[in-house]
Amino acid sequence: MKFHVRLKELRQQQNLTLRKLGEKAGVSYSILNSIENGRIEPSKDVVIALAIALKIEDREELLSLATNPSEG
Repeated sequence: MKFHVRLKELRQQQNLTLRKLGEKAGVSYSILNSIENGRIEPSKDVVIALAIALKIEDREELLSLATNPSEG
Protein backbone atom coordinates (compact mmCIF):
# COMPACT_ATOMS: atom_id res chain seq x y z
CA MET A 1 0.00 0.00 0.00
CA LYS A 2 1.25 3.46 -0.83
CA PHE A 3 1.74 6.02 1.94
CA HIS A 4 -0.79 8.49 0.59
CA VAL A 5 -3.50 5.81 0.40
CA ARG A 6 -2.82 4.70 3.99
CA LEU A 7 -2.78 8.29 5.21
CA LYS A 8 -6.19 8.99 3.68
CA GLU A 9 -7.57 5.78 5.22
CA LEU A 10 -6.30 6.68 8.67
CA ARG A 11 -7.55 10.26 8.39
CA GLN A 12 -11.02 9.18 7.28
CA GLN A 13 -11.25 6.54 10.02
CA GLN A 14 -10.88 9.36 12.54
CA ASN A 15 -13.30 11.64 10.68
CA LEU A 16 -10.65 14.32 10.23
CA THR A 17 -10.55 16.79 7.38
CA LEU A 18 -7.23 17.60 5.76
CA ARG A 19 -7.37 21.01 7.46
CA LYS A 20 -8.01 19.52 10.90
CA LEU A 21 -5.22 16.97 10.50
CA GLY A 22 -2.92 19.73 9.31
CA GLU A 23 -3.69 21.80 12.40
CA LYS A 24 -3.01 18.84 14.69
CA ALA A 25 0.22 17.90 12.91
CA GLY A 26 1.50 21.40 12.19
CA VAL A 27 1.51 20.73 8.43
CA SER A 28 -0.09 23.08 5.93
CA TYR A 29 -3.25 22.08 4.10
CA SER A 30 -1.58 22.44 0.70
CA ILE A 31 1.30 20.13 1.68
CA LEU A 32 -1.11 17.54 3.10
CA ASN A 33 -3.27 17.76 0.01
CA SER A 34 -0.23 17.15 -2.20
CA ILE A 35 0.88 14.21 -0.05
CA GLU A 36 -2.57 12.63 0.00
CA ASN A 37 -2.90 12.98 -3.75
CA GLY A 38 0.47 11.30 -4.27
CA ARG A 39 2.11 14.36 -5.81
CA ILE A 40 4.88 14.62 -3.21
CA GLU A 41 6.54 12.27 -0.76
CA PRO A 42 6.62 13.49 2.85
CA SER A 43 9.79 13.98 4.85
CA LYS A 44 10.47 11.74 7.84
CA ASP A 45 9.60 14.64 10.18
CA VAL A 46 6.23 15.14 8.49
CA VAL A 47 5.44 11.41 8.69
CA ILE A 48 6.22 11.41 12.42
CA ALA A 49 4.11 14.55 12.99
CA LEU A 50 1.21 12.92 11.15
CA ALA A 51 1.59 9.68 13.11
CA ILE A 52 1.49 11.62 16.38
CA ALA A 53 -1.53 13.65 15.26
CA LEU A 54 -3.33 10.44 14.22
CA LYS A 55 -2.28 8.72 17.48
CA ILE A 56 -0.57 5.92 15.56
CA GLU A 57 1.61 3.81 17.83
CA ASP A 58 3.36 1.87 15.07
CA ARG A 59 5.14 4.76 13.40
CA GLU A 60 7.53 2.38 11.69
CA GLU A 61 4.75 1.17 9.38
CA LEU A 62 4.09 4.71 8.15
CA LEU A 63 7.79 5.51 7.93
CA SER A 64 8.48 2.42 5.85
CA LEU A 65 5.61 3.25 3.48
CA ALA A 66 6.91 6.79 3.09
CA THR A 67 10.59 5.91 2.67
CA ASN A 68 9.99 3.01 0.28
CA PRO A 69 7.38 4.41 -2.11
CA SER A 70 8.23 1.91 -4.83
CA GLU A 71 7.27 -0.97 -2.54
CA GLY A 72 3.79 0.43 -1.89
